[in-house]
Amino acid sequence: MAAALTRTEHYVPRKDGRVYYVKVGQGEPLLLLHPAGRSGWHWRKVIDQFARHYTCHNVDLPGYDHSDIPPRQYSIEDYLQAIMDVLDSAGISQTSILGSHTGSMIAVLMSATYPDRVRKMVLDGVPYWNREGGQTYFEKLVSPGYTDTTSYDRPVPPMTTWEEASASNPHLTRELWQKGEEIKQKSRYWSRLTFEAISGYDMTKIGPNVKAPSLILNGDGERIRFSEKEAEKGIAGTTLKVIEGSPGPVHEHKPEEFTRLALDFLSRTTADSRKAMDGT
Repeated sequence: MAAALTRTEHYVPRKDGRVYYVKVGQGEPLLLLHPAGRSGWHWRKVIDQFARHYTCHNVDLPGYDHSDIPPRQYSIEDYLQAIMDVLDSAGISQTSILGSHTGSMIAVLMSATYPDRVRKMVLDGVPYWNREGGQTYFEKLVSPGYTDTTSYDRPVPPMTTWEEASASNPHLTRELWQKGEEIKQKSRYWSRLTFEAISGYDMTKIGPNVKAPSLILNGDGERIRFSEKEAEKGIAGTTLKVIEGSPGPVHEHKPEEFTRLALDFLSRTTADSRKAMDGT
């Protein structure tokens, strides 16, 4: 029988508020970065498998779940600085990263800015757009969902009932809906600010500066698949795999396949992982 995993909770104090993370596992460091509007909880289906091989540091990004909401709007660079503060507080000089959506963007920026701090990256969906493309995505696909115009000084996502949410999203589970409503209760305005910031960020300028090998895993139903070929070409050292039957983030909808592919990629040498992903 496998030994029980020990989890410890940590808060990193910063001038903009505390950043929370859970540490679990053994071995080399592995940093987990979630999408905007979510939290570290969303890695729940895969983290224990990774913790058998790595010491996982599962972060709630500033403004979400257990972490404090900063007093000002954050840019993606601000998020990166918060993550660097977490790593420094934990005494981590280098780490591999699991990122999803906004978390992937932070991971790519971290690898481009601090190449010695990132070993490898597994990116479960990565928005790879220039400023114009990101803003178009926000205006056409994100902003229309911000239908609550009464609660704040700009529209935000509405609170929903299970019946309303499940009727519009056949892939939604009650567990996901409940956690989503919990996070929205605290952070839906902050989520809007986050999406405004990341949609105005030009990812295409930093991709060529990445040094760490990376694997992009996209579900075949991902909304951001329109940029996957550009990401594969633009982020140095990247391999792309599309997972069939996954309508969104692979770690949520196909956790066993995500875990298998990610662990294989992370455990191989750089040369061997490239050959394996290329099928040679």
